Amino acid sequence: MKNKTTSFIIICFLFYGNTVFKAQESVGILELKRKLSLAKSDREKAKIYVDLGNLYVENKIADSAIAYSKLGLPIYERLNDTEQVGRSNLFIGGLFLEKLDLVNSEKYLIEGEKYLNRTENYDKRAWAYFLLATVNSINKKNEVANDYCNQILNLNNQKKIKDKKVVLAAYQRLFQNNFLQDNAVDGYKSLNTYIEFTKSNFPDYLHDAYFFAGTFYLSNKDFKKSLDYYQKALEIGKKNKNEQQVATSKMLIGNIYSETKQYEQAKPFLNDAKNYFENNQSNDNLKLVYYYFSDINYKQKDYTNALIYINKALKLSKEQDPMYRYFTHQKGLIDLKTLIDDVDFNQDVAKVQELQKLTNKQSENLEYFLNLKTVVSAEVFIQNYEILQEAYEKLGDYKKSLFYLKKAKDKKEETYSLDNMRNLSEIQSKTEIANERARIKLEEETKRIQLQKEIELKALRFEYEKKQAAAKTEEERKRLALEEDLKRKEIQIKFNEEQKAVALKYDQEKSIAKINQEKKDAIAKADLESSKTQKNRWAFGAGLSLLLLGFAGYSYNQKRKDNKKIAEEKKKSDDLLLNILPYEVAEELKEKGKTSAKHFDEVSVLFTDFVNFTANSERIGVQEVLNELNICFTEFDRIMEKYNLEKIKTIGDAYLAVSGLPVSNDQHAKNAVNSGLEILSYIQQRKKENPDALDIRIGIHSGSVIAGIVGVKKFAYDIWGDTVNTAARMEQNSALGKLNISEATHKLVENDFTFEYRGKIETKGKGAMEMYFVNEI
Repeated sequence: MKNKTTSFIIICFLFYGNTVFKAQESVGILELKRKLSLAKSDREKAKIYVDLGNLYVENKIADSAIAYSKLGLPIYERLNDTEQVGRSNLFIGGLFLEKLDLVNSEKYLIEGEKYLNRTENYDKRAWAYFLLATVNSINKKNEVANDYCNQILNLNNQKKIKDKKVVLAAYQRLFQNNFLQDNAVDGYKSLNTYIEFTKSNFPDYLHDAYFFAGTFYLSNKDFKKSLDYYQKALEIGKKNKNEQQVATSKMLIGNIYSETKQYEQAKPFLNDAKNYFENNQSNDNLKLVYYYFSDINYKQKDYTNALIYINKALKLSKEQDPMYRYFTHQKGLIDLKTLIDDVDFNQDVAKVQELQKLTNKQSENLEYFLNLKTVVSAEVFIQNYEILQEAYEKLGDYKKSLFYLKKAKDKKEETYSLDNMRNLSEIQSKTEIANERARIKLEEETKRIQLQKEIELKALRFEYEKKQAAAKTEEERKRLALEEDLKRKEIQIKFNEEQKAVALKYDQEKSIAKINQEKKDAIAKADLESSKTQKNRWAFGAGLSLLLLGFAGYSYNQKRKDNKKIAEEKKKSDDLLLNILPYEVAEELKEKGKTSAKHFDEVSVLFTDFVNFTANSERIGVQEVLNELNICFTEFDRIMEKYNLEKIKTIGDAYLAVSGLPVSNDQHAKNAVNSGLEILSYIQQRKKENPDALDIRIGIHSGSVIAGIVGVKKFAYDIWGDTVNTAARMEQNSALGKLNISEATHKLVENDFTFEYRGKIETKGKGAMEMYFVNEI
């Protein structure tokens, strides 16, 4: 069997869906019917009809759901309830679609669309578009289906859709539609946008996205990428502890090994999946596992077991099931191949008659697919043409044998032509390289703006610290502080505007590149159609090999250069980010594009402040004091790292750090006290070496804080809460060369250090608080 058929079957299970019917009515349904007999107003009756429809759907009794929903329609029409008429038609059309009654489904969905378009309910309108896209896709109206999907995406771009699941469904349907139409280039593009949207908005649904990606690459014979995506799907299933996803992924991985002729590696994966599906009576998936086992046995020429497994799949199927004819198609191939390979027809008239019968049956099977109005995989036709060519050759009808040989060759050329393979390879390479280059360009520009802002802020700070030191009065210092704050805000506004401009330019360039690429694709397609000629099998194979060899060499060299540059730029970007944010917060920001503030119950906050900083600035000069401040703060940074504290910020000559976040730590208070004592020891040593060294006081308090990033553009990690204010009071009420801690911190470290109890001391805004000096070890 060929991989295009198997991948098509995989898609169809999700594409068409499957409905299970139950005969028993629930207690809820019986209660609603009782209420219906007592209902007085038309609106009340209509509401009960809607509720009955929903309950029947929950019980998977589709026919009754349709019947009761229809009863509510004329009532809502009489009441001129436009939205409810639209919703009811949408509901009924969706149920007909599940039953694959496409005529009735389209009828009700179009009516639902008409009414919903008159309302402001954009979510329901979008679901109507989605279901109509599905109907038209099945009916091979590719452009109409894509148009409905694009209408959903346009509504989403206008920010009119709240239910993002319908947007996800639209991206998924666009991909499925292009896939089923054997449109490799458009399929690749829509697959990428679908995965990108899923990662950003529905990471829990990535299993399905990777499932479809694996199927896409399987259909295009890129087994390595297909296996990579199925393995990603397997890892997500394990992470989610979802046994159904794990079993499905194993089934598909088994199929990849089968397609690459690694049959013994395939069987354990398929057996695991089979056992799970059998134990859980998951018949839809079980049919597919049986199909894969049939395929493996067929390839190993074990036609007996191949037939056993395909018969198991057929036993679980009904004639109305979408995949029933595909399984019978497989069975026909096995029957014919078994007979062709095992029998000498020249000496067995009965076998010749049997071969003629099976050939006629397979011809009828082919005719069914040729006349089918819905999408059919090209590989189904290729398989039929090839087996019929062999059969008619055995029967001695060489005219028909040649006819089917040519049909198979033409269909292969149409589906797997060199031009199609080259187009897909080119668009993959261009897309991946263009995306990486654009991303690097955006990162470089963002870093440039960020660094420019940091430089401007540091220069501003230096200038105003100099002015503050020279200020004579408190009023002048307040004026300078307000002036500095205003200029900082101006710098931030300028930075935000530049950042917006860069992001907008990036988005515009992506849009323009996309439009230009679409134009090129259209021109290339037109040129291809006008110049398309038949190529013989040898030329196709040789040309494809040369193309893949050349493309592989180009891709390897180009990717090696790009990867080196990407790695260098990524390291620069990561180093810059880690210099601003804690590791865990930086990782969250890179993964999600944002971070959320978090509450920490148990941390210890450390404040330090240099004594007589302004007086020292006047005595020895601003530049000398700033140099000393830089030397001390650099050492403080080292001490914080040693004791696992997170530096938050410096505020002039004050230094703020916290122990116990972003990762909780039972030793947070002890670590904070140890770091404070080491700072005191360093300052004492510094004063021996430099007579102009600064004196310091330190305060620590333990409690709860909130930590996070303020805003969406300025990456400044900060902490808030009463614990921070109390730590500041501990520092303000400390003494020169002393570490002052609160009662809360003392309780946490009372067995680890010695203390000098200071009693209750009055503090600003907090009242009297018990405090302790920590003695040096």
